[in-house]
Amino acid sequence: MESRVRRNADYGKPTTVTDDAEYREAIRKQLSDEIKITMDLEMQKAAQELMEERKNAIKQIVLDYQTLIRQIVEEEKAEIWKKAETLKKSMLQLGL
Repeated sequence: MESRVRRNADYGKPTTVTDDAEYREAIRKQLSDEIKITMDLEMQKAAQELMEERKNAIKQIVLDYQTLIRQIVEEEKAEIWKKAETLKKSMLQLGL
């Protein structure tokens, strides 16, 4: 068995790892933890991005519907005025 001495970054005191397997396992666990943290952060970022995209899509759809409704209302108004003008002309022709 080989003994290793390394400095603990948190305390600056030497710590002893008495077995290469333990040392490797500690490094493996640290890497695994860092990867997990990184993956969790990336998943959170992706979820946030998707929520923003969904919100933007919904806003765009609402704006499109508003525009469409306004266009239909304007067309209906124009049609009403055409009918009113036609009615006015026919009343004038009848002499009323």
